[in-house]
Amino acid sequence: MRSTTRWAYAAGAILLVSCALAGCTKISQSTTAPGGAGGGSIPGVLRYADISEPDSLNPLLSTQIVTADLEYLAFSFFFNVDDKLNFVPEVALEVPTQANGGISKDGLTITYHLRRGIKWQDGEPLTAKDVVFTFHAIMNPANNVQVRTGYDQIASVDAPNDDTVVVHMKRVYAPIVAYFMGQQGQEPVLPAHLLAQYPNINQIPYNTLPIGSGPFKITEWQHGDHITLVANPGYWRGPPKLSKIVFRFVSSTNTIKVLLQTHEIDAWFRADPNQYDQLDKIAGYKVMISDQNVFAHIDFNFKDPLLTDLRVRKAIEYALDRKAMAHDLTYDVYQPANSDIAPYSWAYPHDLPYYDNNPAAARALLDEAGWKVGPDGVREKNGQKLELQFSYISGNVLGAKVGTVAAARLRDIGVILNQKVYPAPLYFGSQQAGGIVNSGKYQLGYFGWVSGVDPDNSSLYACDQFPPDGQNNLFWCDKKLDDAEKAALATFDQTQRAQQYSIIEHELVEQVPTIFLFHDRRLDIVRNGFGNYIPSPATSSFWNSWQWTMQ
Repeated sequence: MRSTTRWAYAAGAILLVSCALAGCTKISQSTTAPGGAGGGSIPGVLRYADISEPDSLNPLLSTQIVTADLEYLAFSFFFNVDDKLNFVPEVALEVPTQANGGISKDGLTITYHLRRGIKWQDGEPLTAKDVVFTFHAIMNPANNVQVRTGYDQIASVDAPNDDTVVVHMKRVYAPIVAYFMGQQGQEPVLPAHLLAQYPNINQIPYNTLPIGSGPFKITEWQHGDHITLVANPGYWRGPPKLSKIVFRFVSSTNTIKVLLQTHEIDAWFRADPNQYDQLDKIAGYKVMISDQNVFAHIDFNFKDPLLTDLRVRKAIEYALDRKAMAHDLTYDVYQPANSDIAPYSWAYPHDLPYYDNNPAAARALLDEAGWKVGPDGVREKNGQKLELQFSYISGNVLGAKVGTVAAARLRDIGVILNQKVYPAPLYFGSQQAGGIVNSGKYQLGYFGWVSGVDPDNSSLYACDQFPPDGQNNLFWCDKKLDDAEKAALATFDQTQRAQQYSIIEHELVEQVPTIFLFHDRRLDIVRNGFGNYIPSPATSSFWNSWQWTMQ
């Protein structure tokens, strides 16, 4: 991240559907070790680590943030998004607008002109036919695409010639340029000549060793260990400056820190802010803090009758202290949040209230809801104790600390909060694969969502976006919010859209289907010799990877 296609992110740290869950063996075209031994940098080679392993390398089948990074490396979007949140033309030559004629006056037709000379990594040309195929693959109900928001507003896509794509909309859909073949919509262009032969793309060899058109080519996926990419000499901008990238999967954030201390890796992107004070002291590396469109939150599962009571949800929110948690757990790298929209966005309503750090109000709400304190200090109702489960992905140190702090604060108001961890592939897996979040098999879920350029959040909160059709894993429907979501999408007028997002955000704050905890500023730690890395607030900061260098 599907109107802002949102990407699942293990807040404070970051879904092997077909292969990981089936126990596939490694797919490899490499006989070398992953990036060489530790102890120092390797000129021209970048080695980085994360606690999450991709669920699939097919972009249509994953909403995991580490997959978004790989898409920038191996595939091509119509536009990349730079550090100023500007579109950088990639496959498309120009950003269509009503002013330049790319968007028709009625907003229902969008025309793209494609760059000539882009080739797939097997040498075949990338053409408008690939774009048309990708759209149909996204909309194919046989494919386990987790979110189609935005694409489902399109009536048809035509290719009058190899260099032109015309998109016909069912209705005006304001964020379409951000989504269509863009990172915010999750889907880069895919190769028709390799994939059109399949009735569905759910379990095909391509998903473990894909062919893209980006600056780097994936040559190896050793399940449970690493992915290797090598420079694509046929990339349209010219060969990238790095010769190789090795992405390692590491079981815990503490282990990643050790790998930095022993100089076995060169970078940790989206590092754990809970370890900021230690990371800042590692010799030979620099710490970078920058804005990013990420928010950490605690979701309530409305499939659980206990959590449909607004008073219970508000009491839990009142019990927490966001400011203290941001300071104590992240050294203020993260900032307290009361919205999914970043404060620097044009759509952020600056009059949103904060409801937290008020245990007295929390106790009063629970009393009103009929939850009375028992002899052991735990609240009870009709013979049931008020005992809840707080879930997050394994290896997430910050998630564990958030859970511990939340448990202590809730125990003070008579609520038991137990922690439950899941491996990332299971936690974020699709509903079809039995994923915990998307199947509603949780009570309180802690993770983060990554947004794109446009503030649209309908994929998370609209009534028609329950999994597998969207990312509303709250399973919550609110008519007032839903009407505002539709109105915000139906106009290109930014002032009118901002008014609708004010309604949406106030409704989220008042109804508490989720608790916004932090705006996650990006924390990267990179080797001093790593050059030309320019973080973007958008989905992934890998937007200019062809320019990266390593001394």
